Amino acid sequence: MNQRMLPTVGGTATLSAVEVGGDRWATVGGVHRIPVAAVRGGLYLCGLDVVGPDPAAIMEHLEATTLVCLLTDVEIFRRYPDYLDWLAYPEPYEALRLPTEDHLVTDDEAVASLVMATIDRLRDGDNVLIHCGAGWGRAGVIAVLAMVAAGATVDDAIRDLRVARPAAGPQSMEQDLQIDRLARQLTNLPD
Repeated sequence: MNQRMLPTVGGTATLSAVEVGGDRWATVGGVHRIPVAAVRGGLYLCGLDVVGPDPAAIMEHLEATTLVCLLTDVEIFRRYPDYLDWLAYPEPYEALRLPTEDHLVTDDEAVASLVMATIDRLRDGDNVLIHCGAGWGRAGVIAVLAMVAAGATVDDAIRDLRVARPAAGPQSMEQDLQIDRLARQLTNLPD
């Protein structure tokens, strides 16, 4: 496990970026655990090059039960066509899909539903792996919203996400605006 410590604040380290995938996946962007408050499960982010070649291997490595894929079929087919077949029949795992174009957003209701499905699994103690192309923008939007649904502010969620997985988080104005819209909705939901 590669760990990069942050400078301390008042003598106490805050967060660190922890690449949990090991050497096998480090050269393709790694896998990072994302801090989500008040949940028993673990939230992980990565890119397609981690998942595409052997999705079952990374799911087993992380002891994850659910994989969230935010890529379009075309994006997957260009690089890992067999992964599309796995997504259709991921047993014994669960695969949730919300195809979204790179740097863009999709329907707010669908995103909110996916975020709540993710949070429900994390609260139940399940590990969830989310990916898009690089594991930064689209995956980062879902991670930020999951953190907000668990009680973080948007600013804290974005900061903590970027500490845990450098470069992750919203990458366009559309993504920023969707986070702002949905954060208000998700913070008014009962536990």
